[in-house]
Amino acid sequence: MKLPAADDFEKAFDDQVWYAAAHEICRMHNLHFPNVRRAEHGENIVFLVGDAYILKIYTPKKDGYRRELTALEFCAGKTLMTIPEVVAHGRFDAFDYLITTQIKGRNVSRTEWLTYETPQQVALLTGLAADLKQLHSLDAAGFDFDWYAFVKHQADTVYERQKAAGGNPEWLERLPEFLDENLPLLSKHAEDVFVHGDVHFGNLRIAEGPAIGGLFDFADSLKGFYEYEFVAVGVLMIQGQGELQREFFRAYGYRDDEINEELRRRMMLLTILYEHSSLTRYAARLGPSSENLGLEQLEGAIWSFT
Repeated sequence: MKLPAADDFEKAFDDQVWYAAAHEICRMHNLHFPNVRRAEHGENIVFLVGDAYILKIYTPKKDGYRRELTALEFCAGKTLMTIPEVVAHGRFDAFDYLITTQIKGRNVSRTEWLTYETPQQVALLTGLAADLKQLHSLDAAGFDFDWYAFVKHQADTVYERQKAAGGNPEWLERLPEFLDENLPLLSKHAEDVFVHGDVHFGNLRIAEGPAIGGLFDFADSLKGFYEYEFVAVGVLMIQGQGELQREFFRAYGYRDDEINEELRRRMMLLTILYEHSSLTRYAARLGPSSENLGLEQLEGAIWSFT
């Protein structure tokens, strides 16, 4: 079996050779299942091994393997919500891989989410907020991540990243000044905590109720300011749903007077700094003509809790 060169990972992403690699990796770890099927989405190559395991072969373009393995080992046995357990990991040819347990439940799309009654939405968000607060309470002293270096890198590259994502000229012109004005809002005195970094419907399992069944895909985990965790929740799950945003913040522990314009501005700042940030994509989700909003108008449209 000859796998593609690391530099050809993206070009060969859909190649059938990955099935052969998946079967060989499973054989190496004595995992024998007749049904090994490819997951549809993601930047890594992911296989469902029966109904019991997940095999992930990582893109060499990022350090997701190290971050996910470190995070899962750090969190093992410490969380109230269900997270994957590490079964095996290693390197096959030029590619890192990780095998974890599957989490029971199912994925919910935002389209389905919007069909839920408000009490169901609030109950699910309340459970999610409680789970995340417990996750953030873990002693992260030994978790190695430089939050301030991360923020500096994101700030230094924000123009190029948002331009590449199709940001409109007004946003691009305003971004440097916006960062200069608002970076001080990220308190240097806040304790760094462990955060998952990418909490949204695609990385959650939903149980009957509906209720949070579990959280997976820890490849974007880091240690830093806990409000960074809320970006994906806000822009990918409940963007523009101001009352639900308020319910989420309340459930996490915010007083009503803390759910204010300063919080909104911090959340917009973190949205811009977010590792996968695309203001163009977030505007498109809000509806027609949202791409033409000014930066502050876009802030109010996404983070509409005030």
